[in-house]
Amino acid sequence: MILKNVSLLNERLVDIEIEGEVIREIQDAGSGSDGLDCKGLIVLPGLVDLHTHLREPGFEESETVATGSKAAARGGFTAIHAMPNTSPTGDTAGVVEQVWHLGQRAGF
Repeated sequence: MILKNVSLLNERLVDIEIEGEVIREIQDAGSGSDGLDCKGLIVLPGLVDLHTHLREPGFEESETVATGSKAAARGGFTAIHAMPNTSPTGDTAGVVEQVWHLGQRAGF
């Protein structure tokens, strides 16, 4: 896959070749290859949210690990860290491991 005419943070326009999950090459825009025109879009490193209220376990009616993870992924976050405001509180290895497994199962 080639992302064409995408802006970097420094506003430089580039074409980015991606193979699987690996960036294979970044070159100046206009490389001549066919690809997805991304004019007006900006490529960034993955964002990290260190203050996420996932509410699971205990308050799933407000948010779950799956719904919070999906929302974060759609917003460009590649990692989130759940606050321990759950019931039971995420202050033991068992509860933290449970939330981690829920995140892995969600797959975002």
